[in-house]
Amino acid sequence: MKEEDLKSKILVGLQDTYRQVVEQHRRDNQPLILSENGAVQYVDPFTVEI
Repeated sequence: MKEEDLKSKILVGLQDTYRQVVEQHRRDNQPLILSENGAVQYVDPFTVEI
């Protein structure tokens, strides 16, 4: 498998996982919890683009 193919497959997997996480948080009406420069951030999932 070429390196480009592997990178492409990994990117597709990450995008799919990102979409699933945001959709699940929207269904559960829970904030997304992220870390930005070591600080915990709470983000409304309805303001995040899919």
